[in-house]
Amino acid sequence: MKTAAPGAILGGVRVLDLTHAWAGPFTTQLLADYGAEVIKIETCDRPDMLRFSTLPTDERRPDAYNRGGWFQYLGRNKLSLTLDLKQPQGHNLFKRLVVQSDVVIENFSVGVMCRLGLDYAVLQAVNPRLIMISMPGYGTVGPYKDFVAFGEMIEPFAGLSELTGYADGAPLRLAVAYPDPVAGFHAALATLLALRQRRQSGQGQHIYIPHREPITRMLGAAVLDYTVNGRTPRRIGNRHRAWAPHGCYPCRGPDSWITMAVRHDAEWTALCRVLGEPAWTHDPRFTNSFKRWKHADLLDQYVAASTQPWEATALAMRLCAVGIPAGVVQTNRDLLGDAHLRTRRAFWVIAHHLAGTYPYPAPSTRLTDTPPRFVRPAPNLGEHNTDVLTRLLGLSPAEIQDLEAKGVIGTAAR
Repeated sequence: MKTAAPGAILGGVRVLDLTHAWAGPFTTQLLADYGAEVIKIETCDRPDMLRFSTLPTDERRPDAYNRGGWFQYLGRNKLSLTLDLKQPQGHNLFKRLVVQSDVVIENFSVGVMCRLGLDYAVLQAVNPRLIMISMPGYGTVGPYKDFVAFGEMIEPFAGLSELTGYADGAPLRLAVAYPDPVAGFHAALATLLALRQRRQSGQGQHIYIPHREPITRMLGAAVLDYTVNGRTPRRIGNRHRAWAPHGCYPCRGPDSWITMAVRHDAEWTALCRVLGEPAWTHDPRFTNSFKRWKHADLLDQYVAASTQPWEATALAMRLCAVGIPAGVVQTNRDLLGDAHLRTRRAFWVIAHHLAGTYPYPAPSTRLTDTPPRFVRPAPNLGEHNTDVLTRLLGLSPAEIQDLEAKGVIGTAAR
C-alpha cells in the first residue's frame, strides 16, 4: 500500500530516489511536496553529500549527517532507506521494491546503473510500467559522456557564463549552481508527463535529462543568433537590449540598491514624476525609448544620482505603484522578512529534532485545488528502514536484524 497525504495530487505514486547533491534531490522534493511517496535510498558508507552541507568541519560529530541545512531543505517529506546495492541481498531487495513502485530517479554518472546490474532493461523486466528518469551530466553519447558534472561546471560548459558579466569584463559565474534546479524542474515535469502518458498506454519509459541540456535550451535566443546569424552575443551586465533605464541603482545607506526596468514612454514619464522631474529628465537625448537606450551610459549616471537620496524600499514601492517594475536588492535576511514573500507564504518553518527549527523555501509552484503540503521533516539516515522493509516487502524483525548485521542496511554512517 502506498502512503499519501489526503488530497495530494500525486497520492499513490511511489518514487525510488537514488539521487544526490542538488539537481536530483530537487526533482524528488517537488514530487514529494505534492504527495508522492519518495523513498530516498543511500548507503551508510556514502550518504548524500548534502547531509553535511552548511556544517563546519569541527561540527561534523556522529550525528552530523542528520543536521545539514541543505539536506533539511531538499529532504523534507521523504522517507530514508539505507541499502547497499552492491551486495546481492541489497540488489534483490531493490528489485523487489521496483515491482511496487512507479518511478526510479537517478543522477549517477553514465554506466553506474548498468554496472550495478540495475539498468532500465533489467528493471523494466520486473515492472513493465516503471518510469525511469536518468540525469547524467552530459548525456549518454559523445566525447563528454563520462565526465562527472556539478552545476558549477555545467554553467560555463552550457554557455551561461559567456553571457553573464559586464561588457568590459570577463565571463562570470552565478553565485549558486543555477543549472541544478533548472535540471530538477525539467526532470520533475518529465516525470509528470510520463505518468500521464502511462495512464493512456499502460507502459513505462526511460527518460534522459542530461544536466547540461536544460540550461542550453534556456539560452535559445543566443544559440539561434549564433547558429543562424553568425553573431556572438555580447555581455551587457544589467542592461537590456531594448529598454533604458534598466539596471541596478544606488539608494541611501551602505550597500543599498534598487533595480528597475522602464519599458516604454509612459513608464518613463512616470519615473520622471517620481524622481521630481529634475532638469536632466528634459534632456533631448532622452525624449524617446530609442534615444534613451542609445545614451544609456549617460542616463544611468543621472538616474543613479537621483535614486541615491531615496530609501530603497520606499522608492521601490513608489515605482511599483505607478506601474514600473522595481525591487530592492535583498540579502537572505531581508528576504525572510519581506512582506510580499510572507503574504505568499514563501517559506515553511520546519522543526527537526537535531537540526533545529528554521524557515526553508516553500515550493514556488502552487496548485489551487491540490496545493503542496509539508508532512514530515527530512529523515535521519536509515530512519525508515524497518517501516519500508516491513510494510512493502514483508520482512520480519529477524531478517531486518540480519541485514543490518551484514551491512546491507544501517542507520549510521561509518
